[in-house]
Amino acid sequence: MKSPKHTSLHHKNPTIIGGKRQIILSSQETDGDIYLVEGVMPAGSMVPVHLHQHEDEIFHVLEGEVELLLGEQTLTGKAGDIIYLPRGIKHGIKTRGKETARVLNYVIPGKNFEAFFSEMNRLEVDAQSDEAKEVARKYGITFL
Repeated sequence: MKSPKHTSLHHKNPTIIGGKRQIILSSQETDGDIYLVEGVMPAGSMVPVHLHQHEDEIFHVLEGEVELLLGEQTLTGKAGDIIYLPRGIKHGIKTRGKETARVLNYVIPGKNFEAFFSEMNRLEVDAQSDEAKEVARKYGITFL
């Protein structure tokens, strides 16, 4: 494992899914264990309902308010809230209200999910497109 280090928000990686993301810890920096990004979600942003076969996620809401679908539950996350999204359970996230939301998104393990986002960003396709769904399937992610 690489030696621990403090990483600031120096990596910038825009995405077409749910606003913009800034990489805080890449999976390369954590030997594939964790992928940590800050998501900046303007009003009206959303990540479509999907599920992961390989990853758990943790959302830590920093600012604003988000609505998360987790299985059959709808949860509201406000600044300071931490919400766990286990693998294999459908989930989606969207902003609530007219304010931008900021969230930390921990993905564990991170290597596969980071590769998925890298490919999606490179292709610049809409998350609801057939091409995006095919890319997602390759990484064990299903958009519902």
